[in-house]
Amino acid sequence: MPTVAIIGASRGIGLGFAEAYAADGWTVHATTRTPLRPGALGAVGGARGGSVTLHEMDVVNAGHIAALAAALDGVGLDVLIHNAGVYGDGLSREQVMEINAEAPIRVVEALLPALERGAQRKIAILTSQMGAKHGGRAPSGTYGASKAALNDSFRDREPQWRQRGMTAVVFHPGWVQTDMGGRNASVTVKASVAGMRKVIAGLQPADSGRFLTWQGRELAW
Repeated sequence: MPTVAIIGASRGIGLGFAEAYAADGWTVHATTRTPLRPGALGAVGGARGGSVTLHEMDVVNAGHIAALAAALDGVGLDVLIHNAGVYGDGLSREQVMEINAEAPIRVVEALLPALERGAQRKIAILTSQMGAKHGGRAPSGTYGASKAALNDSFRDREPQWRQRGMTAVVFHPGWVQTDMGGRNASVTVKASVAGMRKVIAGLQPADSGRFLTWQGRELAW
């Protein structure tokens, strides 16, 4: 069965991805900052279907990134989903920028060798329509600015990834009912994950570099 790595899988959308892929029999590599206290993530796999391996990962910890790359040495990774991110309450602007804008690019580049060994070679990074600049300035809020910076970095690096055989996109997952999105959000985790999984499954090399909604609709940068 194919193999997926999900960065930031302890709750919300990341947990939804882990549950859905495991239920379909995939081999899942899921990261969490607290693998010894995995919570709901610890119940994924087993009777649900595919195997699930947990990895410790704080996305701003270079040692953790290197350890994950080493753990996947020899693994053929079909799909990489980078979900980890923060809204930023209680954090400095610099911390939010590092977590949301810089870390995803570092993680992807560290795992490119594993993706090159995979059959599908697909990369999905979760961003937000709140980071869309529409040809103007970056949003003034820290969260939106961090996602705008991520989008810019993605557009800069994606052509290099494409040359290595990758198909990479960024997703706006919708306003999702998570700890970040809140109870009044309009999209359930299950619906968002199902939509993105459908899009990921259908990705072709010509799609690389696109900014998509969870339903597969093109968004303006």
